[in-house]
Amino acid sequence: MLTCDSGTIATWAARHWTIRDGREFYLSGNLATMAPGLPYSIGIQHAFPGRQVIAFVGDGGFAMLMADFLTAVRQELPIKVVVNNNNAYGQILWEQIILGYPEYAVRHQGPAGDFAAWARACGAHGVKVTRPGDVDGAIQAALAHPGPALVDCDVNPNEPPMPGKVKYDQAKHFTEAFLRGQPHKMATVASVARDKISELRS
Repeated sequence: MLTCDSGTIATWAARHWTIRDGREFYLSGNLATMAPGLPYSIGIQHAFPGRQVIAFVGDGGFAMLMADFLTAVRQELPIKVVVNNNNAYGQILWEQIILGYPEYAVRHQGPAGDFAAWARACGAHGVKVTRPGDVDGAIQAALAHPGPALVDCDVNPNEPPMPGKVKYDQAKHFTEAFLRGQPHKMATVASVARDKISELRS
């Protein structure tokens, strides 16, 4: 059973999570409420103690309600939390760009949060992942852990959640944002180009 935050994290989950064989997927689809993934997972784990519950959340949402993870530890709920950590409010960032404006005040300043350290401080299993090749092992270890576990994955903050088919207005506004001074534009272009090349090869 997968729970998810709203925002770009929902886009990534919808693209890569296959619903089959009794799997279930929960998110705040109508209201786009920020940060429901963690509390949803706690409630669902209470309701279905024999099921595996995984919360797939963003760092912005998790930071808002991270104290709830301590609640899961205290109640010995074996939820698994995977944090997609781009050190930004990704949905707001890409909405600004797709409306034609350079991003503003959406990337977190100062030291990046280490949510794996927070999980360990709560008495749970916590792992920080900084390389893609380490993701599988970290997820397997979290799933094998008998109690609550958290995997904090650093991801590319310049990876746009591109739609399956880009409309003219979207491309126009994207270009306008770049012309108006969008920072990190070369990194974003490189990410899009790499994704398109991978898509053509597959």
